[in-house]
Amino acid sequence: MTEPGIFTRIYNLGSVAFGLLPGGHFQLGTENVRGHDMRCFKNLPVLRDVIAPLLEAKAGETWLVFENERITFGRALEIVEAVSREMVHGMGMKEGDKIAIAMKNYPEYMLIFLAVQFMGGVVVPLNSLWKTDELKYACEDAGVKLLFGDTERLRRCEPFLEDCSIATVLCRPEPGDSTGLNWPTRTWESIISAGRKQKRVRLTRKVDDEAMIMYTSGSTGFPKGVVHTNRSVGTVVRTLELAALALPHLSGAGALLLPVPLFHITAVAGVFLKSVAVGSKLVMMTKWDAGRALDLIENEGVVNFLGVPTMVRDMMDHPTFTAERVKTLKSMSTGGAPVPPTQVAKLQAKAKSVASGNAYGLTEVIGATAITGEDYAKRPKSCGKALPLFVELAIKDPDTGKKLGVEERGEVCIKGAMVMKGYHNLPDKTAAVIDNEGFFHSGDIGRLDKDGYLYIMDRLKDLIIRGGENIDCSEVEAAIYTLPSVRECSVFALPDERLGEIVGAAVYVTEEGVTPEDVSAAAAQNLAKFKVPLPEHIFILREELPKGATGKIDKKGLRARFTAVVEQRGMQAKL
Repeated sequence: MTEPGIFTRIYNLGSVAFGLLPGGHFQLGTENVRGHDMRCFKNLPVLRDVIAPLLEAKAGETWLVFENERITFGRALEIVEAVSREMVHGMGMKEGDKIAIAMKNYPEYMLIFLAVQFMGGVVVPLNSLWKTDELKYACEDAGVKLLFGDTERLRRCEPFLEDCSIATVLCRPEPGDSTGLNWPTRTWESIISAGRKQKRVRLTRKVDDEAMIMYTSGSTGFPKGVVHTNRSVGTVVRTLELAALALPHLSGAGALLLPVPLFHITAVAGVFLKSVAVGSKLVMMTKWDAGRALDLIENEGVVNFLGVPTMVRDMMDHPTFTAERVKTLKSMSTGGAPVPPTQVAKLQAKAKSVASGNAYGLTEVIGATAITGEDYAKRPKSCGKALPLFVELAIKDPDTGKKLGVEERGEVCIKGAMVMKGYHNLPDKTAAVIDNEGFFHSGDIGRLDKDGYLYIMDRLKDLIIRGGENIDCSEVEAAIYTLPSVRECSVFALPDERLGEIVGAAVYVTEEGVTPEDVSAAAAQNLAKFKVPLPEHIFILREELPKGATGKIDKKGLRARFTAVVEQRGMQAKL
């Protein structure tokens, strides 16, 4: 990969300067959004009009790479236009209708996502691992009118499609199977073919109208639908477009790798929409495999990797990992879960040319902070500073709502144009997390240092309170990771009759003979005594810790599992 030449840089910087002027593409200003003043792009249109020019500008270049398939930006635009037209003129969809996607990471996923925006609908990405009950809940909750899915997902949905009056489009039928379904459905190819003959859709949507409902991956009960608007999603795209012009390393040369499922905000904003905004080739994976990821990085010239921390560890520990294989990478960034500080140092040691990075966001807040390079090497426990221009951070007392000062621990609160509109059909839950100043309350405990760098300490609900003393799980996890044989660990509260809660830990080790006593001793080297888990509360595992659909360790599941073990021990001791 080569950096943009000097004339390209001058042109890009000139475009930024002119774009920031009144009436310009990137003009900034203050807008009142849902009753709160926020910094915004003054001339931001709806998503279709943000996206279409970006696809047109790169029409002849490759965008999507999936196995042996390659789709140019221009071809993608043709498909998106055709699908949007047929949804309206052939299937009767209207602006504001909810249109769901349920499939693996296929090219169709992103094309459908954009087509829904081109016809003024609201896209509803569904978790591809959900079973029938969960899929039905989300479809009913959102009021889905049309569902695009692969064979496996549509089969799971069949039991409720008729009762819910949902039309379907089948994508990627299984080999030798025309539909594989008992439910009458259109096919992807027929939609494209018919749509080419239809006229372009005229939109009346506004920038603060809804664009997406993405369901949280909650581990208890049914998930909440997070509503984003054309403004919140469009701000992400235009911010990345601006960054690509101002920062040469974000230009469209090279490729991005998509290792995360597209029903997750990290994949949608941090990879998919980023590739559109900066004009990058996007190399897709349908499921995570570290060896396959290394092959794609090497063969496709991938310059940026964004995934969860376990993915980075998987690649570094893979037997075929070498600095030469990842020489095209400029950065290997993580988000969605805490990163052990030892991982940052390990990557630097194994591949000096690859910068580590970290980002913080939530389904409800598409982007909040970021950090990379030397800054991250100096502050490996930080997830960075507030994204410039549009994000305001505050640490607030979770009980009083009062803003706290430098280095004071409290709840991380975020305000800005990329924050959700609210939870779908849940006004009380929305009111509980967005305060009267317009700040979203994340449920994360953190602190800001004097330079504005954010440090996430724990989840508010996962904080361990041992005899009145607060213990951050992430701090204990970082201490346990100093033991070289520890591959993964998760720290959580266990019940205790005397202290209320005590520290428990599930630890996946890669060497034989490692004992709970070894883990406890390693943690004791860096922690106050009351924070150190006792050997009887450390559970050594010889396999990877269980994870959710997005690759995060299932802390709640582990806590429930080992709470049952501790309670059983207590019952036996009383016999």
